[in-house]
Amino acid sequence: MADLHWTFIAAAYGLTALCLLVEWLALRSARQQTLARIAREHELEEDEP
Repeated sequence: MADLHWTFIAAAYGLTALCLLVEWLALRSARQQTLARIAREHELEEDEP
């Protein structure tokens, strides 16, 4: 019974770590997209006379 308890705790920590990793990757992707959009807008502003 105690082994099942520790297995559950290990699975919970593993799932939490996986969720945090997915969230971090999503935020990093959104940040890169935002920086690319800002760079494009900056280039368009420089092209205007």
